[in-house]
Amino acid sequence: MVFVNILLPIFMIIGLGVLFEKLKQPDFKSISNLTLYFFTPCLIFAGLLKEHSQMSVFLPKAILFMLLLTLSFWGLSLLAGRLLKLDAGRQSAFSLTTIMMNSGNYGLPLVLFAYGPEGLAYGVIVLVLFTFPLGTLAVYIASRGRDNPAKALLEMFRVPLFYAIILATVWRCFSWPLPGIVFKAVDMVGQAAIPGLLMLLGMQLARTRIKGDLPAIGISSLLRLVVSPLLATLLCAVLGIHGLPRKVLILQTSTPAAIIPLLYAVNYDTHPEMVAGTILVSTLLSALSLTVLLSVLGV
Repeated sequence: MVFVNILLPIFMIIGLGVLFEKLKQPDFKSISNLTLYFFTPCLIFAGLLKEHSQMSVFLPKAILFMLLLTLSFWGLSLLAGRLLKLDAGRQSAFSLTTIMMNSGNYGLPLVLFAYGPEGLAYGVIVLVLFTFPLGTLAVYIASRGRDNPAKALLEMFRVPLFYAIILATVWRCFSWPLPGIVFKAVDMVGQAAIPGLLMLLGMQLARTRIKGDLPAIGISSLLRLVVSPLLATLLCAVLGIHGLPRKVLILQTSTPAAIIPLLYAVNYDTHPEMVAGTILVSTLLSALSLTVLLSVLGV
């Protein structure tokens, strides 16, 4: 029932995105801009303004969790790459897909369907905590040996998500009142991000083919879908994270490889076919891995 109630709706919407891409060949960039530059910032802004009963306790531990998990997976990706005897370019591609989980397109709908609005509130925080540190690290990994990575880092500050985070943080710090009707409008627009992100994921997968180093793709998918939940569970136990925050952290960091590394891989010519193959394989296999994980975590 876990698959039917939680994961099947997600894959149905992803499937609609695939079908839409195949039948209509829409302007992907326009739809992407609408979702990433409008819907998602509203979702983040509204989510950060909502009151969270355990947030003061959760936030410091979540930051430490993020740092430890990221460093652990960077080390694991380097070790696995050495065992696989990957050259520098393929090592970068391998690290990108191993470190960066799909906590946005896939993770937010997943925690919403599994744990409702309260779970989504924590999911937004997790997305915010991981977005910029991982994005910065991804640019560094993808651009090693290439020209002008600073330019790519500056591009991150052109993304409205960054300003939604800053604005919401300042708003909360100064306890400024926000008219209820304005908050409702922003919140409603933000809700469109959930199906929008899944549709975008489906449209991107429709353009993806499995190519590249198959053993590396398999190992990267294994690390993302099997090792990540085990390591996340261990970190939660060590840091004393319990209850719903624990479930959301483990679930959201056990999602398949993210789409964003593909953009960096294409930009820096870091074996994009290998990155795309890992995204597709890990997303398909996540139907099984996340069904098992949700059964263990409980919903």
